Amino acid sequence: MTQPKYRDNVGLMIINKQGWVWLGMRADGAGVQMPQGGIDAGEAIEIAAYRELYEETGLVKEKVVLLKESQEWYAYLFPKPIGFADGVYDGQRQKWFLFLHTGLDSDFNLEAHPDEIEFKSFSWCLLDEVVHKVVSFKRDVYQRVVDEFKPIILKVSNQK
Repeated sequence: MTQPKYRDNVGLMIINKQGWVWLGMRADGAGVQMPQGGIDAGEAIEIAAYRELYEETGLVKEKVVLLKESQEWYAYLFPKPIGFADGVYDGQRQKWFLFLHTGLDSDFNLEAHPDEIEFKSFSWCLLDEVVHKVVSFKRDVYQRVVDEFKPIILKVSNQK
């Protein structure tokens, strides 16, 4: 059996000061998710995270604080027969970033990158509800990301 071919990608968990998580409703109607996107050839991972942050949410670097980069890469396979780029990739391998949004909801501009609008709307979600709201094939990765970032989120938001 051959090894799956993964597309390198960044995932972005954006929280507000209360520790709620940003979830976007995909423009294509395929459910909700946190922002994510590919890493361009030769692009530094952190640079890709800030680029995707702006392209998908309209947030600029000055409106967030980077709290943590995931310790590991998380991967998932696309469900069959769904694939990416005409079947070139079997799934995605992601490095996740935890951002604290320090501004207002009006800072988000989902049309900041009009050629590729990813989300049509967004909402804030309790951390413990995130995993259950996304499509099933991403749930394992989302659970692992929530588990890794939860201690920081609880500390930042003064939750217990």
